[in-house]
Amino acid sequence: MNEDCGACGIHFERESGYFSMSIFIAYVMAAVISIPVMVFVYLYQLPSHWYYLAPSILIVLFIPALFRYSRIIWLYLDEWLDPRDTPI
Repeated sequence: MNEDCGACGIHFERESGYFSMSIFIAYVMAAVISIPVMVFVYLYQLPSHWYYLAPSILIVLFIPALFRYSRIIWLYLDEWLDPRDTPI
């Protein structure tokens, strides 16, 4: 991750543990991905046990994207809720 924004110059890293809240955003994103798959498998009662592992496999495949985008979403939420002064 870049230390500073190339467009506006805001320093991304704030304090230790700043991105801990992005973990919860990643949980929500994982639920949005896996719950529809689980509901589909449950409603259609697919016979193979591999279909029940599909949500877990999807989450494992999407972990890098979930990690990256949850941090981006947290940065935007934090800036929206508690705006910083732009450096001069």
